[in-house]
Amino acid sequence: MSIDANNATAQDFENAAQGYANSSWRWFILAAVIFYFFNWWAIIPLVFGIFAVVQSIGSTKQAGHLRGGTYTIPNPNNGAPDGNASNNPTSEI
Repeated sequence: MSIDANNATAQDFENAAQGYANSSWRWFILAAVIFYFFNWWAIIPLVFGIFAVVQSIGSTKQAGHLRGGTYTIPNPNNGAPDGNASNNPTSEI
């Protein structure tokens, strides 16, 4: 789930956040199955699941920053309505 931070819209970040959230569920289910059979080896997928949750939260926060106009990376969608400059009725196309 690679995003170009210089051109991404808020919806791109929200899609990535949902993908990371789905991935975290898969990691946690795998960790539970591994824990049932192999006990403490489940720590490995558990760490990946926690990392996916952190990435999901980060992507959601970046979408909010784009919508609020506080995104720190130069991006034409920063502060645009709904985080997408193509939604701006005053922009010249």
